[in-house]
Amino acid sequence: MNKLTKIGASALAGSLVATAASAGSLSVGGTWEVTGEYVTGSGSTTYRALSNGGNPFGSKGNLSFSGSGETDWGTASFFMFTTDAQSGVSSHSQTLDMGDMGTIGFDQGTGAFGLGTIDDKMPSAYEEVWNGTTATTTDILDGSGGSAGVFGYKNTFMDTLVNIEYAPSVGSGDATDGGNSHVASVADGTSLNFALTNSSLMDGLTVGVGYGETSYDRAAGDVANIDTESTTGFFTYSVGAVTVGYQQSYTSGSASTANTTIGANAVEMMGIAFNVNDAFSISYQDYDNEYLKRGSQGDVTQNIDGIQAAYTMGGATLRISDVSVTNGGGTTGNSEDRTEVSLLMAF
Repeated sequence: MNKLTKIGASALAGSLVATAASAGSLSVGGTWEVTGEYVTGSGSTTYRALSNGGNPFGSKGNLSFSGSGETDWGTASFFMFTTDAQSGVSSHSQTLDMGDMGTIGFDQGTGAFGLGTIDDKMPSAYEEVWNGTTATTTDILDGSGGSAGVFGYKNTFMDTLVNIEYAPSVGSGDATDGGNSHVASVADGTSLNFALTNSSLMDGLTVGVGYGETSYDRAAGDVANIDTESTTGFFTYSVGAVTVGYQQSYTSGSASTANTTIGANAVEMMGIAFNVNDAFSISYQDYDNEYLKRGSQGDVTQNIDGIQAAYTMGGATLRISDVSVTNGGGTTGNSEDRTEVSLLMAF
């Protein structure tokens, strides 16, 4: 009896060791942010905060979970980002790093793959200059596939990072766990896009190009879902405390029903950032999105320019952004002036 007990205990111990050896690690991070914003404007856009009598202050918290573990094929990793905003925004991705063979993954909204990784590479002390404004930016690099429910692959060849994204369903595909069927009345489609970046050509210089196609399976005469092609190219150059950047992008057609009169979008942006010291940085960005409209409608250029600053105090960062928008969303007369102050604490 004692002999049988010892055998059973040994088998159980071996099982526990095997389980512990295969277990991965999980880490948790997060941020807490308080913001105050003042927005004024004119035109058809609905503005927020003090311009319509609302409370200009608010706060939010974000949590991120990162986990990894070793497999027979490489390092498997998981990432999830969630926020306490009313929309319940959550995104996550799963990847498998196979070493020299590259990394494959499935992305549900984190934007880890493809053309979307270089949609706006201008240097900034805070965020992209259009972030948080009511300006329409969805027509820029429309071929990126949306980064939800997509497969990706990335690897480095001759010092160039190749980042590919494939969306098997654009428009009516399921955006959650794959258990829901698509809506037959909504045009479906696929997207394939990629980004190439290189930082080895010269000290301080980073260059990149990207291309994407979105093709829709739609009924005859459907003008709401139009096949699109997107291209972009950028460079950033850093010397000392200064970084400058320039980028051009072009998208033919629009997959948005709100913009069925738009034939294409041509985007030009530039920016400069200066690190005053280890704690304080400032930046300026200028962004032009030309809406090239079909037929007799005249082209309209949406312009956004802004100054931003950030001051870091240990785990806390104080950030300020002052941005102006004209012809927002490609509509003449839509204007917006937006000032935001943010206090961000990371933990």
